[in-house]
Amino acid sequence: AAGGGALPSTALASSSDGVATQRRVILTFSGEVPRSEGSLIWKKVASVMSEAGANIETAGGSFVQMPCEREAQDGDGVSGLSVSAFGACIQPSRNRPEGSRHSEEGWLGCTLYIKAILPLERVGFMMRLLESHSPLEVYTVSQSVHTAPPSMFRSQWGQQALNRVGELADASTPAVDPSHKDERATGTLYLFGVDRPGQLARITKMLREQRLTVLHLRVQSGGPDPEKCDFVQSTGGPLAENRIRIIFDESSVDVTKLRSEIQRVGREVGYAVTCLITDVQSQLRAWLPSYLLRRKAFCVAFAVARAEQKAAAVAEIASSASRRRRPRPRFRLPLLLGPGPLRRVAAEAAACS
Repeated sequence: AAGGGALPSTALASSSDGVATQRRVILTFSGEVPRSEGSLIWKKVASVMSEAGANIETAGGSFVQMPCEREAQDGDGVSGLSVSAFGACIQPSRNRPEGSRHSEEGWLGCTLYIKAILPLERVGFMMRLLESHSPLEVYTVSQSVHTAPPSMFRSQWGQQALNRVGELADASTPAVDPSHKDERATGTLYLFGVDRPGQLARITKMLREQRLTVLHLRVQSGGPDPEKCDFVQSTGGPLAENRIRIIFDESSVDVTKLRSEIQRVGREVGYAVTCLITDVQSQLRAWLPSYLLRRKAFCVAFAVARAEQKAAAVAEIASSASRRRRPRPRFRLPLLLGPGPLRRVAAEAAACS
């Protein structure tokens, strides 16, 4: 039931080959949040999708500074947030106590966009979760027709690629310049690897724990390009890349430890390649080429693992077919071959030929 209860025990609908039927959904969220809770909103969205068993394929969102009540009154009188649905315009009521921490830090207007895939039988459960756990005031849901399930080899390819890449993320890591300190620093976080349900929930939880605010987030799914040996976007692909714009107080955040924590959590959820680039030109030159090279290496390892897995599957199918086609003897030789049985054997052999 909604509100964090257990998932319903209804069996998942299956296709003719026994694989659970999938549906794609597009969700939009709009509303306003305190300035310090930009990361918390993404965490709430990802938690709902994770609990519903949905795998996020594409995600994006952006924030704008909202006017305070006094600015809205001094201006054109139009509220910072308005909603129009089915011909009705809604002006939300305001509940912002004066003098509170949120009132002092300001508010952000935000819109989030998510495309995800989940088992058909989980769609209703996701809708009930949104009724009580929607992170923002307004949300919409659009459902697709039934769609093909993800590839059965995805997790095996990904695991083999993770094993082959190994410690690539630790190699040739540029040093951080400790002389640069600002009160507020911005940067971009890159996460790349095997696409799995629940990844965004874990990543946003980590960002929240590290006191980072998400300014913009984009998730792209895709796969390896054999010719380019690199990642290319495609709907429903087995790989995914997250690009997250963040802002943080550099005086209270150890960037070196933050990178280590991002790398650790990324590997836990399937992102073998991670990179944090702060908006300093010297950092950009040092980190981005390293990230792109490691992304290429992962794509090559993933493609090799996938090819080997496919070849093994084809060989197994061919071997099974060969065993089924093996001819069986059409007559049985007697244990004691006397003159009479020998004549019968010769006659049966002649008839068979």
